[in-house]
Amino acid sequence: MNQKNETKQAIVDAALYLFHLKGFHATSIRDIAGKAQVNTANIAYYFKNKHGLLEYCFICYLEEYIQLVESHVISLKDVGPIPCLLEMVSDILDFQRQHFLAASFIHGEFSLDSSLNRELLSTYLTKEKYYFQLLLEEGIKKGAFVRVPIPVFILQLKGLLTAPVLHSLYSMEVLHFFPQEMYYTQRYKDQVDKFLRSMLFVQASKANEGNSKALVGL
Repeated sequence: MNQKNETKQAIVDAALYLFHLKGFHATSIRDIAGKAQVNTANIAYYFKNKHGLLEYCFICYLEEYIQLVESHVISLKDVGPIPCLLEMVSDILDFQRQHFLAASFIHGEFSLDSSLNRELLSTYLTKEKYYFQLLLEEGIKKGAFVRVPIPVFILQLKGLLTAPVLHSLYSMEVLHFFPQEMYYTQRYKDQVDKFLRSMLFVQASKANEGNSKALVGL
């Protein structure tokens, strides 16, 4: 990485740290420059202003995230819906762990109504919804998934995927669960895996139905 790229990345890293810690509005350009150990003119050169820096942080994260989701859906026909979904979920959780500050701040910001958020929702997250829907429809069509109401299930899936970063403070301070650590991410993956198998996969659904009938007959 050359010096220009190092400076730019240092600014982004400092901004994400401070946005996560203090919030966007409470963080000044001087705060970011001090944390990144650069001149404020560097921030103006690369991003124009604080809002330009915010937009850059969002887009960099979401571009990489959507590419990750898309790469799994591209392999859907080859690997099948169940492995595709499980591998995609695992990689998304790893991606969020590796980009913990960005993920935590960005998902928190999406709860606010702003022109930037509406623009990003109508582009990147609409793509995400399209890929999730494509995967679920293929799984239902192939008989691998039970017939779920797709919009509702996507909402449930999003809740599961974003909970570790969206509720990171609660996770750490109340549950003593550290979503930025690999050990805890793996434990969380195991629980998401169990949820998907019990709620979505046809074979598990049939097994659960059989167990329920057996209990009724007792």
